[in-house]
Amino acid sequence: MRLLVLLLGLAGVARADDGGAIDRYFDTLDLNGDGFVSLSEAAGDEVVVTRFDRADRNKDGKLSRKEFANLGKVKVRVAKKKGEEPSAAVGGGAPKKKEKAPAAGG
Repeated sequence: MRLLVLLLGLAGVARADDGGAIDRYFDTLDLNGDGFVSLSEAAGDEVVVTRFDRADRNKDGKLSRKEFANLGKVKVRVAKKKGEEPSAAVGGGAPKKKEKAPAAGG
């Protein structure tokens, strides 16, 4: 349920007047009640963990409410496997041109 609420909020489905859903989710992750979400507090949430470093704008190792609310705007980089062609789905763009084989016999 918590993940669903976050995903709805991140996808922009949550209405602006329902910003309380994001605040409630933030509060559930803020286990020590310090007003921030650390990486260890977010450890069970794949969405937050994968976006954490890029969302942490001031690089203090924790997300403020404002940084947390902007998680949906954070772009996630996806590492490609060795030898794999980049795809347009992950921002790879056009396929690479193939090199011409050397002429035989000559």
